[in-house]
Amino acid sequence: MTSAAVRVHSNERTTGRPRAGGMWLRGLCRDCNSLAGENYDAAYGDFAARLAAYFSARTRLLLPAAEPAPPVSVAPGRVVRSVLIGMFATTPHLRTMFPDLAHDLQHRRPHITMPDGATLRMALYPSRSTRLASMAYGLRILTRRQHYHIFSEIYFRPLAWALSPNEDRLDADELGESAVSSWPVVDQWLKYGDDVTALDLRYLCHRRIPIVDHPLREGRDEWVETFQNDTAAFLEGNIPS
Repeated sequence: MTSAAVRVHSNERTTGRPRAGGMWLRGLCRDCNSLAGENYDAAYGDFAARLAAYFSARTRLLLPAAEPAPPVSVAPGRVVRSVLIGMFATTPHLRTMFPDLAHDLQHRRPHITMPDGATLRMALYPSRSTRLASMAYGLRILTRRQHYHIFSEIYFRPLAWALSPNEDRLDADELGESAVSSWPVVDQWLKYGDDVTALDLRYLCHRRIPIVDHPLREGRDEWVETFQNDTAAFLEGNIPS
C-alpha cells in the first residue's frame, strides 16, 4: 500500500509522489515518533503478519469453535504501546484527558496501568477498507438500541482497535449495548514490559476474538453519528487487492 501528500493549489487538487507505508499523518513530535518506530512498531508489524499468514492458510477467516484466538505469538506490551502511541497521534485530546498514560508511554515505563475511564479493545478485521479516527459518537436509533462511543479507533487489516469509555460509566438502559462490547479487553497487555517478546495469543485472550466490520457500516442508515467538527480527524482508504 502507498500514500501521497495532497496539495491544493489554484483550486486544483493534486497528489505528490507515492510513498510506501500506507496511511500516515504527522501527529507526533520527532522524539515520540522515533520512540514508537524504534521500540514498538516492528512488534506490531510482526503480530499483524503472523495473523495474516495464519488466516491466508485457511479458506475463510474463521476460528475453530474451541479456540478463542489464533495460535500466534505476540509481544503484548510492545504491541499495545504501538497502538496507543498511534492513537495519541490521531487524537491529541488524549494528552490532556490521560496525561499519566502519555507520560508513562513517553518514558517507557515497564508496567503501565490503563487510566480510569478508558479501555482498549481488539478484534479481527478482514476488510480492505481502512479507517483511523479520533473521538466520535454514534447512536443506533432504528431496528435496535446500540451505541458506538470511542476516543480513538484503528481499522487496518487484519486488526481493529477501539479506545473507548469504560462500560460501567455509561447508561446501558438509555444507550443500549455498546457496539464493541463483544471485543476482548486488552488493557492488561500494558502490564508486560519490553522484555516479553513472545506469548501465545490464546494465553492472553480467553474471550473469543470476534471478526468485525466497522459498526457504523452495518445498517448505515440506522445510525446518527456526531463529532467535533474542529478537532475530529478521520482518515479513510482502501488496501489494494
